[in-house]
Amino acid sequence: MPLLDGKVAIVTGGGNGLGRCHALALAAAGARVVVNDLGGSVLGTGAGDAADAVAEEIRERGGQAVANRASVADWDGAGSIVEQAVRTFGGLDIVVNNAGINRPSSVITMTEQDFDLEIGVHLKGTAAVSHHAARLWAERRPEAGRAIVNTTSPVGMHPMPDGGPYGAAKAGIAALTQVHAQELASLGVRVNAIAPAARTRMVMASPSVDQLMPRSAGFDRHAPEHVSPLVVYLASALCGFTGRVFGVEGPDVALYTPWSVERVVTAASGWSAEALATALADAPPQSAIRAFYPGGCIATVSPPNRTLKTLAATAKLG
Repeated sequence: MPLLDGKVAIVTGGGNGLGRCHALALAAAGARVVVNDLGGSVLGTGAGDAADAVAEEIRERGGQAVANRASVADWDGAGSIVEQAVRTFGGLDIVVNNAGINRPSSVITMTEQDFDLEIGVHLKGTAAVSHHAARLWAERRPEAGRAIVNTTSPVGMHPMPDGGPYGAAKAGIAALTQVHAQELASLGVRVNAIAPAARTRMVMASPSVDQLMPRSAGFDRHAPEHVSPLVVYLASALCGFTGRVFGVEGPDVALYTPWSVERVVTAASGWSAEALATALADAPPQSAIRAFYPGGCIATVSPPNRTLKTLAATAKLG
């Protein structure tokens, strides 16, 4: 029996890239799939029939799928995706929040539209679809086997320059993953997130990312289809995790540790600025971390050395 036999899944942003691979993989595992994709109206690609094409591809392979073109950034639109799953297939078991957009910019050059698009599609979209799914599940009895798989990013876990709104949205998704895992456990819902490093149209909008994902002969560790087995696992009864973030790049899967306190200082009668300066004088200005960027897991520090060096250089200007 297929791993997801009888399950109903939603994949947002399922018309291209990672979403298309996820939709095909879930269907191959036995799930009936609602393929959501807004198409080209936001991205300017003209790919308005992307959701239809993937749904048809699934049907040609013997699966069941329907297309949906609602915007996840629209609250009612997000609700319509869940409604279509129930109307077409009778229920909902799996939500893969994958829809995204990328408008690289610094805090100096970004526009309000850039910021609103990033937060709206990534963070609000994830929250909105999850909300409507959770409302449905709350109206029905608790049931094992429900799952939400969110999509954060290495940039959300290890923020980089020129990725402020994107990184903030992706970091917010990691936080939502932990919150929703706690809130929905009583309904039998496991909530996890992936931080994929894969070569897709969206991430290639960042030239620095493109350089980190070179094309080479043989096994392509940055091909998006290598991410989807992790999504199928997280959506299945084989997974015992909830509230966790998994990095994935080709053959490598990493399990992230959440934020953790590094040091505590205490003053019996409260602090002054001067006393804090003394108490923290020997605290290192950087934290040692293990980052999972394209290319694998590396030992590094946060904030990066270049940030402190740049700041020190500007201090000399005074």
